[in-house]
Amino acid sequence: MNARLIKHNGYPAIELDGKVYPPMMATIRTSNHKELVLDEEYFKNLGQSGIKIYFLICDTEWTRPGAFEMFKQEADMLFKNVPDAYIFLRIGVHPPVSWCEENPDELVKYSDGSIKPAVLWTESLARKFPGMYSLCSSKWREDAGKALLDIAEKIEALPYADRIAGYFIAAGGTSEWYYINPLEYGPKVQYLDSGGFEQTRERPEIPVYGDVSPAFRRFFSDFLKREYKTVENLRAAWGEPDVDFDNFKIPDCEERYVSYKVDYDLSHPANQYRPELPDNGTNRGCFLDISKYRRVFDFYRAVHIGVAESIIHFGRVIKDKYPERLIGSFYGASGSTKFFDFGTAGGVRRILESDAVDFLASPGVYENRQPGGFIGQRQAHDSYRIYGKMFIVEEDARTHLDGEAVRNSYELFDVENSIHTLKRDFGRNICMDLQAWWFDQPVGGGRYRHEKIYELFKAQEKIAHEAYSKDRTLLNEIAFIYDEESLQLVSNETSHQMVELFRNYEIDIIGVPSARYYHNDIDKIPDYKLYVFVNCFYLTDEERRKIKEKLKKNHATALFLYGNGFVNPDRTDAMLSVENIKDLTGISVEEVNAIRLAKFKITGEGLTSSLDRGEIYGDFVRKMWANSSDYPNRIKDSHVYLYPAFYANDEDAKTLGSFCDCGRPALSVKECDGYTSVLCGSKYISADVVRAVAEMAGCHIYNKDGDVLYANRSYVTLHAAKTGKKTVYLPEKYDVTEVYENKLYAKNSDKVEFELLKGQTVMFRLTKPEN
Repeated sequence: MNARLIKHNGYPAIELDGKVYPPMMATIRTSNHKELVLDEEYFKNLGQSGIKIYFLICDTEWTRPGAFEMFKQEADMLFKNVPDAYIFLRIGVHPPVSWCEENPDELVKYSDGSIKPAVLWTESLARKFPGMYSLCSSKWREDAGKALLDIAEKIEALPYADRIAGYFIAAGGTSEWYYINPLEYGPKVQYLDSGGFEQTRERPEIPVYGDVSPAFRRFFSDFLKREYKTVENLRAAWGEPDVDFDNFKIPDCEERYVSYKVDYDLSHPANQYRPELPDNGTNRGCFLDISKYRRVFDFYRAVHIGVAESIIHFGRVIKDKYPERLIGSFYGASGSTKFFDFGTAGGVRRILESDAVDFLASPGVYENRQPGGFIGQRQAHDSYRIYGKMFIVEEDARTHLDGEAVRNSYELFDVENSIHTLKRDFGRNICMDLQAWWFDQPVGGGRYRHEKIYELFKAQEKIAHEAYSKDRTLLNEIAFIYDEESLQLVSNETSHQMVELFRNYEIDIIGVPSARYYHNDIDKIPDYKLYVFVNCFYLTDEERRKIKEKLKKNHATALFLYGNGFVNPDRTDAMLSVENIKDLTGISVEEVNAIRLAKFKITGEGLTSSLDRGEIYGDFVRKMWANSSDYPNRIKDSHVYLYPAFYANDEDAKTLGSFCDCGRPALSVKECDGYTSVLCGSKYISADVVRAVAEMAGCHIYNKDGDVLYANRSYVTLHAAKTGKKTVYLPEKYDVTEVYENKLYAKNSDKVEFELLKGQTVMFRLTKPEN
């Protein structure tokens, strides 16, 4: 059997034995941590519904003696009930507890010499370890690689080896490659242990920090050698005359102030009437002062890249022996994660540039999933196609068949609620060209065990194959541009608001199809009418040149959020400077070293004429479903603080919005050399404002009412945010047919109107009318 990614009608697709498979796969949790719980009838019904690719959860014999027989038992059951199935092994490479006991140097170690116990929870394991194993340990890589290859050889010798599509490598918390324990414990760090079933809060008065283990120090030393080449380069970058590749200090808690503690001090001022500026000399407001503390930046980058390189290592172990198999892993999540400690969001491009891994995956975020909302995806997934790679959504969509707490949290009380949210998420996958598997987490499965859901899956499997037979080229007109490196330069809450909340609550209700990229790929991506630079704080001279060259190519519009371009590592004289913002945006900016509110009102004419002048923008105003207040490991409020504040100070820029607290420019526009620049001084911007900018940029607006919308050349999906009459404006005239009803809604029209209740979904097929 040959499994590969091929370019199929425009974009990468999974091909197995010469047949292309669209996004209708499944993962069913079958372990209660002791034994398998197998429901043959359930698997049979899923197979008859058209689902042919299954991710089977298993471990190595090293991790769990008897793992091979458990895998074989489940695989035998699957092929008995779905004879034409294919499988990916979702295989854990966690070490056994005994290995951790025998190799303390390979475990995360703290500055006081302690190694803190860690509870590892996955869908197949629940164990208490003496410490969290280092996800960049060379010894763990070697030993786990041998165990991985050992079980792979046993499985590849089975009679159904020709049905194995590939391997999905799992490690870390919940198998998603993150560190379970925090890298810092202290009174000002809002954090709970994650991924375990014994979550406990530890807040010592005297902070301790990791990772000072021999395992991490070895990796960090190697990382620095590759980054700086010579000791002289390292000393110049760090500003430390005595540092070398084997003699360096791991940043302490004070030096890491910007990661979490500046957020704590912003939201817990000692005197709320006369708050002091949170500043310990390592920060410029919410920014790490990289000109003086590059060591901190390099430390966090190494934490993340070490995880990425372990994934590459295990991918190579399998690829060298079984090159015809596809390799994937969780990684790259920017959302529902900690941007510093977890180690999962800073090395995506290392993986994309390797030939050892074919796809990356993550579940959508857990906020805003209720009927009327949408599931934000955590990754800049459109960049993946540039490298011939694929992003796969772990579609762990809840239903009314989940437990009472889940039903209440996600407001899924009956099968119709479930059907419409499943339609919404499937429509997103088709319209945005995302691969996906349905993930049934309750032991033994059952989340989708319903006749109406089986019927839905059967209809969706047919729709998916139809969609893959068409031209899959996307017609996005907005590109959201992100940066990996900048995640380790600003406070956790800054990234939470700018990268996560903005994406999770605003992007999919703008009414314009959009793409997500890393800025590093700006010269490789298609041309767009509007580029939104979300968190591109750290840009070199060459990266700035490429961005401006791209904007000028078709006189595009660029919307720059708070602080984009502030840091330029090539400017050794002014590494953090408003001149760097001006260089990128074309708009002169003033920096004010103060804590300011982000709320602003529309005060100018022009592109903002459609916006409500009485409304307050720039702060988070959505109802936070499954919100951060429910999870004590996150900052609980959602108020946007600007620290420092950046105000446009350019006589050639037109002010469109002003901050409520000071009247200074909050939203400005200026015609620059070959492009239109729009500068927003807030960290958060609502869909209404982005839609107004998009309309000014000439983007086609499909929907203006804030409903969830996804669209491509052949399909439009709309999920109602509220009850009422809906209008979808099409870029050309089409015959418009609802795919589930097979009902014609409009003929030879560039507009379709219909009524929906909140939480209902329609998916339209667009067909060119016959002349």
